[in-house]
Amino acid sequence: MKLSNFPLLVQEEVLHNMAYTDLFLLSFLSRNVKKLIKSSQVNRSKMINYIEYDCDLQQEPFVYIFYKKDWKEEFMVIAKHEENGNDCYQLNASGKTIDIQFSATYRNPVVRFHMDKREAVISSIHNCFLDFFGNSVECLWNACGYKTRIPHLQNLKGCIKFRPDVANIETIENFFSSSPAFKWIDVWTHGSTEPANPESKFYQAESIQILQSKANSPDVLSHFQGKQAVLSFGEFEVLDVISFMNRWKSGEAFLKLEYFKFHSYGGEFSQNDILNAIGVKHIDATKNPPTHCLPKVYIDYFSFCSEPNTDPISSHAYIVRETDNCVASVSIQEKLIYFGVWNKTEDEFLKMVG
Repeated sequence: MKLSNFPLLVQEEVLHNMAYTDLFLLSFLSRNVKKLIKSSQVNRSKMINYIEYDCDLQQEPFVYIFYKKDWKEEFMVIAKHEENGNDCYQLNASGKTIDIQFSATYRNPVVRFHMDKREAVISSIHNCFLDFFGNSVECLWNACGYKTRIPHLQNLKGCIKFRPDVANIETIENFFSSSPAFKWIDVWTHGSTEPANPESKFYQAESIQILQSKANSPDVLSHFQGKQAVLSFGEFEVLDVISFMNRWKSGEAFLKLEYFKFHSYGGEFSQNDILNAIGVKHIDATKNPPTHCLPKVYIDYFSFCSEPNTDPISSHAYIVRETDNCVASVSIQEKLIYFGVWNKTEDEFLKMVG
């Protein structure tokens, strides 16, 4: 029985109760069917946060749909052809024929590729995703280490969580130079982690999280160009931390910065010395300062203690950027420094004081 024989309201109800994977495959039937599906799923598509290619545990991407309410839906798998595998169907994906298989190994359909066609197949199916979900949807590639190249695709940004102790600087440099822009980078290491090139895409990531127990002060304090940084270090020079905040204050650097957290595993911070060195201003001690808190760019879903928002910063101390009068709250504790940038001028900020 044809779906088109039913009233439009019934068609939309049927489509609304189908999984996105089934809707996507159904859209290959004809342009009219695709148009009907897309028009019936407008509200549902607005709930999509991003599409993720997850290669975290393997090199064969599992494709997920992440929704804005911290819920994800497994969508598809992209994997190389199995030996003697001949039970595939063929679809026209962006003008190219691709093989798709319904396999007992996976819960969802599998797009199959031969190794010499891997990037071409991924590019074709990616273009189909954009056509189906819309060209504005954000796509992330969660990389499996730094040895496999991340493809350059429309709307795609890289993500990587890795331990680089066994890698040399050249290997890391080559990985980042050959990759697209990064959404987030999470590094855990005992030694040095960072590329030597200050213009590396490493420093251009929207979010960087580094846990480094032994090496000296991180170069990210000089070169970071993103929004959020969480740094945990065993050894560092406090003058580098002071320079970081003073360069923001002067408008010389870190213009996109929203949130900065520095955790010392070594010595404690001298609160008064740092606050004096960066020239803070103070809210009246009898009043309540506003609380700075933002959605995190990077959420570690494998951590039980991971929160969706940055740590709240409620401090009477703040500094003002000289170039545009923008305010940043500063909180210094024994082993922690918090720095939260407000999208407000000093006058606007002070109006929020309770």
